Amino acid sequence: MAPTPTSGVLLAAIIVAVAALGRARHRIGSARTWLFAPPRGRAAAGVRYAFTTAFLPWAKESASGHLPSYLAGLLYHAGIFAMLACLVVSVTPARPARPVAIALAALFAAALAVGLALLAKRRLDPTLRAISVPDDVVSNLLVDAALGGALWAALAPAALPAFQLAGAVLLLYAPLGKLRHMLFLLTSRRLWGSYYGRRGVLP
Repeated sequence: MAPTPTSGVLLAAIIVAVAALGRARHRIGSARTWLFAPPRGRAAAGVRYAFTTAFLPWAKESASGHLPSYLAGLLYHAGIFAMLACLVVSVTPARPARPVAIALAALFAAALAVGLALLAKRRLDPTLRAISVPDDVVSNLLVDAALGGALWAALAPAALPAFQLAGAVLLLYAPLGKLRHMLFLLTSRRLWGSYYGRRGVLP
């Protein structure tokens, strides 16, 4: 049987899962240590802070000083999360109803525009360009390609294989570059919040 875009997505997901679990096992294992100091706060409170208030713009110095970029980032990531959810759904028989597909298309279009604008800003701003590496550009372009595929598939269901191909490439690249943060967001935030919550240094 010839390989299909759907089987490509499933294979990419399996490879990403194995790579992510291996890296997480190594990283978390190397970070484990005995905590000799008595706790001054509650780890659970730190975890709650890490997943709620810590994401607000006034809790981030860089975000509070660049609110338009922060809001653009929110829209970009909302589109990415929706795109990944659609990629998961695409390997099942389920398909979104037409009104839902139109709403998703609007979100994907907005997120794609933001992604391209952020890439242009990174290339045109001398400060950002000076601290950029090739992976920044590759990651952005792969995400934007997947968003474009999702937009196309939302408007024309026949384009679903193209979306799945772009999504599979994105998944395969994710463990290799900065996109790995989407694989370790939950784990890293939990560890960060737990440690500093226990130390009692989080608001």
